[in-house]
Amino acid sequence: MNKNAFRCTLALATFACPLLVIYGQTIATPAVSQDSPKGEIRASSVKLPDPSGPFGIGRVGYEWMDASRPNAYSMDPVAPDVHNTPRALMVYLWYPSQRQAARNKGDYLPGAKQMDADPAVQPLIKEEFGNVWPLILSGDLKSHALENAPIARSPRTFPVVIFSHGTGGTGFEYTTLIEDLVSHGYVVASIEHPGMAFAVVFPDGKVVPPRKDTTPAGLSPEQRMQHMMASAGLEIAQDAEDMVFVLNKLAALNQSEEKSFPLSGRLDLTRVAAAGHSAGGANAARACQLDARIRACVSFDGSLPPAVAFPEFPDKKGFSQPVLLLEVDHTGDRMPFPLAQYNAFLKKKEAQLILCPPDSYDVVLKSAGLFHGSFSDYRLFAANGRPQETNEALHNLQLIESYTRAFLDKTLKQEKEPLLDAPLQSTEAKVKKYGL
Repeated sequence: MNKNAFRCTLALATFACPLLVIYGQTIATPAVSQDSPKGEIRASSVKLPDPSGPFGIGRVGYEWMDASRPNAYSMDPVAPDVHNTPRALMVYLWYPSQRQAARNKGDYLPGAKQMDADPAVQPLIKEEFGNVWPLILSGDLKSHALENAPIARSPRTFPVVIFSHGTGGTGFEYTTLIEDLVSHGYVVASIEHPGMAFAVVFPDGKVVPPRKDTTPAGLSPEQRMQHMMASAGLEIAQDAEDMVFVLNKLAALNQSEEKSFPLSGRLDLTRVAAAGHSAGGANAARACQLDARIRACVSFDGSLPPAVAFPEFPDKKGFSQPVLLLEVDHTGDRMPFPLAQYNAFLKKKEAQLILCPPDSYDVVLKSAGLFHGSFSDYRLFAANGRPQETNEALHNLQLIESYTRAFLDKTLKQEKEPLLDAPLQSTEAKVKKYGL
């Protein structure tokens, strides 16, 4: 997978007069190469870790269309018709099931063959996955998910996490993180955002490549910046509305008696979280600002240097729910901006966090090999079975998973979480609580 997929390319959405102000961010990476995996990748050397919880993993995908909401974003003059078409999404529900035998595993990336056959997507595949792609395409790389598996019989209902991937990526790149949550009794609704994802495959075989935001010729530097700002602001707004739409759709289906929806009556929509990585973290934060039904908000390294920690829109909406900002330490050699500029960002971040509701947290992680892309499966694949790098990738995934579960278990399940609230904290995590 390519490191560019994990850059936080969307940063801030505010209005200065009628113009949207967006600041971009490029996260520094460790000294080791973060390029796509090179050389021969053996199937035996690339394996996802077993989920740590007691449940198995079921998965089902749906195409959902919001007929009331057209695509709000169409700045590409090559495809202006996109602007007035209804917004269609692919949403994959990952849910707890009974533990399955080891042989019952699903494809890592559904629709891989259709993507591989699309000439517009083929170059993006090579950039995103490198030499791991043949294993994905052949099906040798498996997830633990069993398609259309029966949902676990107990408990009666499960809390829900709505997930948004990073720019140029896909929700399937976060399979390890998603499966771990599901194995501990959460339903995860992972959205494939058309235009933001590197490719989205629909049931009819249609493949939607990422949006190309073509900058008109002849613009001044200031006009080009304004174009970029407007583009990024519309993207955040649209993708956040995707998350709200998915919540609405889940609420309707949960109350229905449709036999085609196996989770009917099994979703506890009084316990809903929104989560996302990188640009998806900005989407999740905005969705939480828009909808108080969302009871917890998780931003995975989605803070927005050099401007703000969370998006700010003209409506000035804040959070009504607890927030977890789970970050990688970007100080020292990883600092993406000059010290004075970064310190100004930290001051702004502190001001925003102080306004968050009780039981909000800023958790800054620091461990060997940890960087912006560590929230995904990327580092595990890039390790290609090399023991030290593999162990680092697994350790960092477990570190991320532990703080994620602790926050969601406390917020949605009302469980005590010493990992967040005990006086003695890990040397790999700096935890600060807000909203006291």
